[in-house]
Amino acid sequence: MKNDVRLSLCMIVMNEERDLPGCLQSTRGLVDEIIVVDTGSKDRTPEIAREFGAKVYPFKWVNDFAAARNESIRHATGDYILWLDADDRIPPQERENFVRWKQELPTSEKRAYWFIVESPKEEEFLTERCYQMRVFPRVEGVRFIRRVHESILESINALGIPSSYCDITIRHVGYARKADMHRKANRNLKLLLAALAEAPDDPTIHWHLSMTYNVIGEKEKSARHAESLLSLIPDGKLEGEERQWQIAALVHLGNLYAELGREKEAEKTLRKAMELDRNNPMSAFFLARLLIKQRAYTKALPILQRLREKDLQVYQVPYPQKAVKFYCHIWLGHCYETLGKRNEAVREYALASKVNPSWDERGAEVGEFYLREGKVEKALEVLERAVKIDPFNPSVLSNLALAYRRTGRIEEAEVCLRKAVQLDPEHFDALANLGHLLLLKGKLEEAAPLLKKAALSRMDTDLAAALIFIAILNGRIEEALPYTERIMEAIDKRRNKTLDTLGDYALLLEELAQGLRSKGRLYEARLLNIASRHLLQQEAILSSVD
Repeated sequence: MKNDVRLSLCMIVMNEERDLPGCLQSTRGLVDEIIVVDTGSKDRTPEIAREFGAKVYPFKWVNDFAAARNESIRHATGDYILWLDADDRIPPQERENFVRWKQELPTSEKRAYWFIVESPKEEEFLTERCYQMRVFPRVEGVRFIRRVHESILESINALGIPSSYCDITIRHVGYARKADMHRKANRNLKLLLAALAEAPDDPTIHWHLSMTYNVIGEKEKSARHAESLLSLIPDGKLEGEERQWQIAALVHLGNLYAELGREKEAEKTLRKAMELDRNNPMSAFFLARLLIKQRAYTKALPILQRLREKDLQVYQVPYPQKAVKFYCHIWLGHCYETLGKRNEAVREYALASKVNPSWDERGAEVGEFYLREGKVEKALEVLERAVKIDPFNPSVLSNLALAYRRTGRIEEAEVCLRKAVQLDPEHFDALANLGHLLLLKGKLEEAAPLLKKAALSRMDTDLAAALIFIAILNGRIEEALPYTERIMEAIDKRRNKTLDTLGDYALLLEELAQGLRSKGRLYEARLLNIASRHLLQQEAILSSVD
């Protein structure tokens, strides 16, 4: 029996002539009415909407997405409302599922519905999936809130409208390219700051500000808003979806701490997230990543073994399920290989290739692993094959350069790193490795800006030691002091006295070099030894003049 429930599609658009036809074509025959609110298009967007039978209403843009959304639902006449953006698509394989769901929509006790939203990325296996509330009943009091990253959920909950999760997928193609993500993040930033001024204690605004600052590379600001968000979460045990977002915030903050070089805080934060829900895959995944980076393979192994067996569910928080599975297998392979369990390692690498078939052809991760384990010839074999297949991958080029450098092929290493930095001027490994290579060649002035740029993303001890070395050899002692503090923090060294003379500073650098050497950081120790001797020479020169 045919269900006579009517479904209205409500959209807001501006200058969407490129994406709108794909969206409306995908919904043909699935909705009973199309409402399009145009907020000031200068292209053919309104005409395209009318060609698909839409009712188009002009609406002056007031820097408020929620206001525009509410205008769209004001014109709807259906029993239920489906909201989409111009860069959303109902995939062809979902049509039958959608029709079946629509025929079963209740007419009495109305509900809201969560659909799976899939956001494809340039690398397919990084595609993120999450649940979003995309359908709700047209009843009085239902409205969107917030200027940007607007939400209908609060009013649905306030009205006591029940909701259900559906296995219908919407593809959101607007974040497939990094350039689009940066453009939208910069567009949203002003609106988010305006929203924060209006509601400074809204955790959701702090969440989106943190994510936005992260996309545009302002990690410190991103961390501050993540900290503010967590401070606003009420004490007590959260449940369900609220718990998911609390864990997501902790994981996000832990990752930011790691990127900022605050690894102790990162591990503490990620372990707190794990304690809240040991079944949530994200805290386990990123804690394992941190431990792998620290080469704490025996600590990472049990976490990864548990993660490997999990059925990765879709949550309201977006995350790439395939990527989690892929890296779980990769990192397990690394752990097993360091423990001498080669057969188990090979098994995990094979499973990784199954999740991400293109991985066999890229080899950046495998090459990096072999480099870390000192198997340079094996790394060269993998990376030289990988760079032929993907010559524009900065990670492959950076790792290949390391392999070249370790085999004495310095000039080839420099060519690879310069190309990697040209391809991605923000690539941390390429910047750091090129800076260190130029330092090795005595090109201090060229190395310094590269190392400083890398340090803005993450202040590792090798960067700090290199920047101390450059600053002291150039006679800029004050510039070296903050980097010295970073190394003291890394080896838990406290300054016992003030640095009154160059000799005092030289002695401190010798002590730091000894501490680094005891941790196997020979490169950093050597740089500090040279810097210390230079300071002593300068002090001797000054004393002779006096």
